[in-house]
Amino acid sequence: MNIEKILSKSASKFRETVRSVTPLIILYTILSYIFTPSILRDLQIEQNLDNLMSEMKNHDIFSSLLLVLTFSFYTIFINQFIITNIKKQIFKISDSISALTYMLVMFILLFLLFLFLVIIIPIPDLVILFILILYVYTFFGFYIKIDTQKSNLECLLNSYILCLKNLKNIFKLILFHILAIIIITYSIVILGLFTSQIAGSYSIILINILFYIASYFLSIVWIYAYFDFKQK
Repeated sequence: MNIEKILSKSASKFRETVRSVTPLIILYTILSYIFTPSILRDLQIEQNLDNLMSEMKNHDIFSSLLLVLTFSFYTIFINQFIITNIKKQIFKISDSISALTYMLVMFILLFLLFLFLVIIIPIPDLVILFILILYVYTFFGFYIKIDTQKSNLECLLNSYILCLKNLKNIFKLILFHILAIIIITYSIVILGLFTSQIAGSYSIILINILFYIASYFLSIVWIYAYFDFKQK
């Protein structure tokens, strides 16, 4: 994998498409702000999960479900937009629904495996590590589903094979992603100190828009890496 070539292609595609996708990012940011329960907006670091759950009301749970649903559709649309743009294909809603089914299967599978691992392994950190590894092995199936529209089982198996053959390169991508997120987060936090003086409490929306735009670039990088792995 030539990371420099992938980054160059990603930067070019980002410049080419960012204006088209920015309205969707703004819409998602506003909706996510609206649907985020007030209890989560005011979440304190010292609050534990039991206290949080006891304080949540019915409308908070409903808002959380809307937030998860909005995030799911946003993730699908963004990645499908990138893949169809790279392949110069038509964006189809039917493909979005198909990708949603894979996402549901993937998360249900990870949840069931999480419950199973919690029972047999009494070490929470180790369980989380296993789930993260399994997530990586199923992650590329999401791209495969959008790209090829294969069955969910084929996507899972192909994702596993693709990861198995590219572990070293995927590890490099994960390190790059973590480093990029750290740099992006610190840069946006510093910028937020200035925007909060102008926009007040609404500066969080502007900050999130900038963060999602930066994350959009990282999504392009991962998808170009997927196509690179696929060719090999």
